[in-house]
Order: sequence, then structure tokens, then C-alpha cells
Amino acid sequence: MKKVNISIFMIIIMICTGCGSVTNDRSSTVDTNSQKNDDEIVTGTSVSTYTEIPVAQTPALETSITEISKNMQECSINELKYFQPLSQYPELPTGCEVTSLTMVLDHNGLSADKCDIADNFLDKGEVGTVDFRVAFEGDPRDESSYGCYAPVIVKTANRYLQSIRSGLKAYDLSGSDFENLFSYIDANIPVIVWGTLDCAEGYYSTTWNVDGVDLTWYTPEHCMVLIGYDNEMVWVADPVYGDVRSYDREIFRNRYETLYKQAVVIQ
Repeated sequence: MKKVNISIFMIIIMICTGCGSVTNDRSSTVDTNSQKNDDEIVTGTSVSTYTEIPVAQTPALETSITEISKNMQECSINELKYFQPLSQYPELPTGCEVTSLTMVLDHNGLSADKCDIADNFLDKGEVGTVDFRVAFEGDPRDESSYGCYAPVIVKTANRYLQSIRSGLKAYDLSGSDFENLFSYIDANIPVIVWGTLDCAEGYYSTTWNVDGVDLTWYTPEHCMVLIGYDNEMVWVADPVYGDVRSYDREIFRNRYETLYKQAVVIQ
């Protein structure tokens, strides 16, 4: 019986050690070529290889496996598989919102074109003349333009989806607590989110008066697609860089909340 206990102890150590290595491997920037390999590392760490030991004869092992499984779940990365990032450049230097939408449409099997959506489906207005919650402030093709908020992207998405007679629909999740967005990732649904470029500390910059209302732009506003998370990090498809990269989870949450908890999904 002592031999069995020693074996159990070694199994626990080996599995917990492997769990820690998974997290460390994903702490740096992720590219699309490495996602599949990382998925294999996570799924390859399993307690199923130890089920030859009769659990019924060793109650202590049953408890140990339950605890290890829980720890493995806490340290593993939940992410969308095979999500393809897209760059907003060179055509749309201020089109992070439209490009993020295009990525999500493509993930749903639609061959969307970012320029087509920006030119033909997005409401736009001259800078300083429109509410960025109603229309894009400027034009995504113009590098001196600004951007838009979630309601504009929801309207743009649904206009496009209706034009191709798709059964999908865009939904505004704005106001949702950050952790609530993770349930969509678990269901393989990417989430368009608003934050800041490179998760930088932002500030209120330009103010316009539109229809008697003062509207102030938050700089550097940025829109991305949330596709993965673990206890310490989040992974996003970033249209500025055209790749997948990671950010500290708490810092990203802070930027999300600063930008009024804006989020959009397509289902």
C-alpha cells in the first residue's frame, strides 16, 4: 500500500508540474501558427492515463484526481480554435471596428470584405458633426478620422447580414461584466470588445458639440476581438497588428470598463 501511495504522490507532482508549464508557455505574444500547438499541449495533459489504478480500492486517489482536474481546468487556456486575425491596413487606417466585425463574420463562415462593409454598410459622418454612438466619426479610410462605438457596429453588422439573407444577428452586450464575456468564448463565439491600443492608459481628448450635446473622444480608443483567456491573461485578435496577442487580464478589464463595457457578438 505504501508503494501505491508513493505512486499517487508522484502522479500528482507530475501533473501539477505539467499544468504550470502550460501557463508559462502562453505568457508571451501568440501568433496564429502557434495556437494549434498550444491547444495540443493543453489537451495532452490528462489524468485519463492513470485510470488503471482501481479508484474503488483507493479512495484517496479519487479525491486527488478531482483536485488535480480542478487545478488543470483553472490553469488551462480557454480559446477559440482556428480564429483567423485580419489587419485593417493599408486600406482602413482608422477602421479597427469594421475590421474586427469582418473577422467575426468570417469566423461564422461568411466571406465578408472589410472595405465593402466600410464603404456600403457603415453609417459615417464628417468629424465633429455626428455622435460616435450613432455613426462613424469620419471615414475608416482616412487616417485623421476617429471611430465609433458598439451601437454603430451592431447596426452595420445587421444591415450586412440582412443583405446576404443570413440567419445570424448581431447583439449589443454593452454593460456586461468582463467575466461574463468568457462564457461566449467557451461556446466558440468571439466577442468584439472596446479598449485602448496596446492597453495603454487613456485620456479624454477632443470634444465636439453635436445637436447641443458635448461629446468627448477617449484616446487611444481601440476595438479588438476577444478570443481567449486564462486566470492571468486574455488573448485578442488585434486588427492594428493583424495577429493574435496577449494582455494582462486585469489591465485589459480596466480598459474595457473605461470604454463603457462595450461588447458585441454575432449568433
